[in-house]
Amino acid sequence: MSKFDLVAAMEDRKRELLIELLLQHPQLTLVELQQLARGELGSLLRSITLSDLQGHHGAHAPVRDAPGGKAASAKSGPTKAVDGADVNTRTHAGREAFDKRLLEVVTAIGGPVSASQVQERIGGSNMQVRAGLNRLIEAGELTWSGKARGTRYHLN
Repeated sequence: MSKFDLVAAMEDRKRELLIELLLQHPQLTLVELQQLARGELGSLLRSITLSDLQGHHGAHAPVRDAPGGKAASAKSGPTKAVDGADVNTRTHAGREAFDKRLLEVVTAIGGPVSASQVQERIGGSNMQVRAGLNRLIEAGELTWSGKARGTRYHLN
């Protein structure tokens, strides 16, 4: 497991734990949640929707990944690709296949590309795409520039 896979898995688990804690404390007010959002939990809280809280009874509710509201699974397991095939990055073989498709998409687009541009073409979750792009950077296939939403990936 690469360090990027580990980080993605930890972020997913932190989000799940936060949802569980929120469900255990229904007496929290919106003002209290707003105060929490100003701290370390802010980015996690901003990724949680009301439907996550309403429908989270052991099922994995959809996660809002991107500003456009693209939905993905709360787990890093199988999600659907744009072509309808499963995107499964839980296994080494699955990650290799996904990374190969990522590289093909970046090559096809040409020039600097954003993670969201790649995700629109390949599918999968935001975390799966970013983890794959980071694996390709580690492998020397890609480089990157910028930060946050301005991050762009380039062929090496």
